[in-house]
Amino acid sequence: MKKLLIIIVAAVSLFSGCKKDDGSIFSKSPDERINDALTAYQTQLSGATNGWKGLIYPKSGGIYTFYFKFNSSNRVQMLSSFDSASAVTMKESSYRLKAVQQPSLLFDTYSYLHVLADPNPDVSGGPVGAGLQSDFEYYFDSSSADTINLVGRFNGSKAVLVKATQAEATAFASGQLANGLLINKIQTYYKRLTIGSTSVDFYFDPLTRSIKWTDVNGNLMDSTRMSDYFLILGGIGFTRPITVGNQKISQITNLSFSTTSQSISATANNVAATIAEVIVPLKVDLNAPSRWWNYAAATDDYWYSIDGFHVNGVEDAYGVNKLISSGGLPYYFLIYYPRYSTTNDLFAPVFLDEAANSLVVDYGSAPRIPTFTADGRVLFRELGMYGAYPTTGGANASRQLLYNSSGFYLVQTSGSTYDMVSSRDGKSWITWYSSK
Repeated sequence: MKKLLIIIVAAVSLFSGCKKDDGSIFSKSPDERINDALTAYQTQLSGATNGWKGLIYPKSGGIYTFYFKFNSSNRVQMLSSFDSASAVTMKESSYRLKAVQQPSLLFDTYSYLHVLADPNPDVSGGPVGAGLQSDFEYYFDSSSADTINLVGRFNGSKAVLVKATQAEATAFASGQLANGLLINKIQTYYKRLTIGSTSVDFYFDPLTRSIKWTDVNGNLMDSTRMSDYFLILGGIGFTRPITVGNQKISQITNLSFSTTSQSISATANNVAATIAEVIVPLKVDLNAPSRWWNYAAATDDYWYSIDGFHVNGVEDAYGVNKLISSGGLPYYFLIYYPRYSTTNDLFAPVFLDEAANSLVVDYGSAPRIPTFTADGRVLFRELGMYGAYPTTGGANASRQLLYNSSGFYLVQTSGSTYDMVSSRDGKSWITWYSSK
């Protein structure tokens, strides 16, 4: 017992001997340290003579390229790869640095960054109320002399800023960021990249900034043939290299569009390349049309589409999202219902009765059971109608396109989604989702 007491006393003595005085281990207060950090970031941002290259990663997906030029008076000029206007038109707005739990960079007046987060789908292209789930307030995650990593304070979107060189600043100012958007001038569903004698077909999704590619041996469900893309000066870069024959392509540059041939000349791996319209893909999935129809027919299911047909580069080309039923109910989606009856299917807009929490079909078209051709197309023919189908407007335009005499190819993009692409010109398509 005595021995134990001696050990305890010795331990207390040791602790007392190691105890420091009451002075702080920091020479400055927390507020002073935060202010010093903000000042350092302010100096770093505004001190970059040639500005900053930026990549923004919205939470919903996609990668957007920006150029920022900060000054010491809390003003910032920027360009954005969002569209052809924002890629060439420098926009000035304000910013500030503030301690909001962490040192943060706030873009506090409307800018190109706010476009990505805009809750209006007509602005951002994203869902109502959410936009692309991007941010315009970021906290500093880490930094070095030439790179700053940021994290969005609301959606957690990522942003990376890298100091631009003089040559890059000049290229941004001359509009070279817009060159990659020339890809949108090729309006067919598939775009064909040819390098030498080897070709692959691309499918670009401009909203998610994703790309899928296929050749004579592949299909769009092969996960090894999927990548994100982003705009670089003069062209397009890929997060996963694209395989063209035995070549790996990480970027396509020097894009130039010809109105005469409706094609793009470009450079890939320092070799001349072309990107052209294509109606019939390199590989047609011959069984996709019947597989699409049977999938729903066998389970008494239907296919639905939110935005209806994409036509000549325009999403929701016929404005189905603005349809109103005869009773004033708002549009909800389009449906294609195989085996709606024993002799026919159903194609119709569906409206939402919010009061009764139910879906309403005000009118519809009755396609015959479709014909599936040996070359991989589906043909629709009308048997009759349900109710008073409009003779004008978006519903009628959609109906007219469905019954075009050339029919459609079906492209399976997942286990329960298909794109139905016009075989007439390849410039019209609709995305179908399974309801189950």
